[in-house]
Amino acid sequence: MLKLKTKGIYVFIAVIGLLIFLHFIKVLTPIEKAITSMINPLTTGFYSISSELQTTYNEQTSKQDFLTVINNLEQDVNRLTVENFELKLLADENRKLRQALKFFTQEQHSYVLANVISQSLEINPTSQEKNLIINKGRADGLVNNLAVVNNQGVIIGKIIEIKEKISKICLVTDNDCKLAAFVQGQTEIVGETSGVVEGELGLTIKMNFIPQTEKIAIGDVVATSGLEKNIPRGLVIGKIIQVDDSSNEVWQSAVIEPLVNLDSLAIVSILIS
Repeated sequence: MLKLKTKGIYVFIAVIGLLIFLHFIKVLTPIEKAITSMINPLTTGFYSISSELQTTYNEQTSKQDFLTVINNLEQDVNRLTVENFELKLLADENRKLRQALKFFTQEQHSYVLANVISQSLEINPTSQEKNLIINKGRADGLVNNLAVVNNQGVIIGKIIEIKEKISKICLVTDNDCKLAAFVQGQTEIVGETSGVVEGELGLTIKMNFIPQTEKIAIGDVVATSGLEKNIPRGLVIGKIIQVDDSSNEVWQSAVIEPLVNLDSLAIVSILIS
């Protein structure tokens, strides 16, 4: 068996040697050219496929790298957006606090600052009531019917329900929120008992029981009269936008537009004296 294997190896070496010899003396040149012409298309095809695969791989890799960069940039933008919003929110709160401090310094009111922590909306067939819940209550010295103002001193409602650490505020646009008020005319004060202000459908404010003898006009300012307990005189409620003097021979009424956006309140002040 070993002799056969050895003989086979010698034969193989002899054949290889013969082919090399024939190659050098160019006897095999025609055969080599024929084989080369047959192999070249296959070689070219394999090379083309290899190049395309390499190109596709590079494109996919580049695309993936590009998507990774985009994702990182989007995360950076989102982070900066949040940080920018927080800075603006802080700046806005600081501005409101400075305005509130200026108002209370000028008016010399004692007050308690509170954050609005939620809104409650109650709807019935005749009205729409939106109340605010604040994070201050009986433990902070609050009682019912105290006036609540924004950072500029505009009255936005009054306290109607108190608990130890929280309170509920009815807004001036609520049907059940009533305030004694007077009208500040363009040139003179019309009177200190001009009427009663109450909310209308949760949207605007209506002033009723204004004597027909008193002259009121669109643009007049309406403020609290100070004739009810815990509500100081002179807190601005809003401006008259409509006058109705035809429905009653004795009384006239007016529609008042609030001076503040009651849907965007975040910090309020409760006047305690």
